[in-house]
Amino acid sequence: MPNCAASAGSPKRSSRRLYITRQAVGRWECGATEPSIDMLKLIARELDVPVTELLDMPEHYCQSCGMMLTAPGQHGHEADGSEAEDFCRWCYENGVYTYETSMDEMIEDCAPRMAEVMGWTVDEAASLLGAVLSALRRWREVAENEKAYGEETRAAYGDEVVDASNKKYLEVGEGAHLQAEELAVAINEQLRRAMEAGDPAGSEARRLVAMRVCWLRMYWPEGTYTPEAHKGLADGYVADERFQAYYGKVAPGAAQFLRDAIRACA
Repeated sequence: MPNCAASAGSPKRSSRRLYITRQAVGRWECGATEPSIDMLKLIARELDVPVTELLDMPEHYCQSCGMMLTAPGQHGHEADGSEAEDFCRWCYENGVYTYETSMDEMIEDCAPRMAEVMGWTVDEAASLLGAVLSALRRWREVAENEKAYGEETRAAYGDEVVDASNKKYLEVGEGAHLQAEELAVAINEQLRRAMEAGDPAGSEARRLVAMRVCWLRMYWPEGTYTPEAHKGLADGYVADERFQAYYGKVAPGAAQFLRDAIRACA
């Protein structure tokens, strides 16, 4: 059952923002009726919250397929044998995802079963899954990156390369993502050290660029990394205000220094 009362605000304010009657919002909030799946998605977009926040979902559910984790034995395991808190055993085992898939393929596979259990049409189930899965950890970062940078990266590298990169990202287990995150933090620390040394072609800069190459190879499709591609990416750091702001948190002028180091050392 949708949990609109907690997020939608007063009936008057919600109805004005969503162009629906105050009476309809009031009936949702008191539980007399429920909004349609399409209306739930509209509410989520209007309030800028994941649609999962508007649903009475349990505390734990699989961050790959959305399956509710309510019984022992449903969780997958990490590479060290520990239980994976946020993934089911059908999606995740031994620290990696158990099968290759895209979000569209998972929706196509899961929608008929959800429709049967919930008494919905397959189209309704697919519509809800599309909104739910995009908010889950396995798919969220790819969806956010696609929204933020998809147009320019596809223009620069082509759909085939970007799709392959997304596919590789989705196949990597949580342990590998954690290693990549730790490396990203170390790269920023090394960027500070290289800037303090002051030479974009010096030993600290060469170490910085080598670390960046390792990080890129974690996610770029096999055989697609080249120094030329890396240099082209670095040019984008300086041209794009979003990257300027990100690297500006490391130190003023960090994006420009990183670009110069990659051009000198890649």
